[in-house]
Amino acid sequence: MRLALWFLVGLAMLVPALLVAIALGPVTVGILCAVGFGLLVFAIANLFVAIGVGLERAGSRLARHR
Repeated sequence: MRLALWFLVGLAMLVPALLVAIALGPVTVGILCAVGFGLLVFAIANLFVAIGVGLERAGSRLARHR
C-alpha cells in the first residue's frame, strides 16, 4: 500500500511539472530564436563596422604615403 501511495504522490508531482514544461516549450524556443537572430544581426553589423574601419585606415595609409 505504501508503494502505491508513493507512486501516486510522485505522479501527482510529475504531471504538473510535465504540463508546465510542455506549455513553456514554445516560449523557450521563441526566446532562443530571438536571441539567435539578435546575435546574427549584431554580427552582421559588426562586420560592416569592421569593413568601414578597415577602409578608413587603408585610405589614411594611402593618403600619408602620397
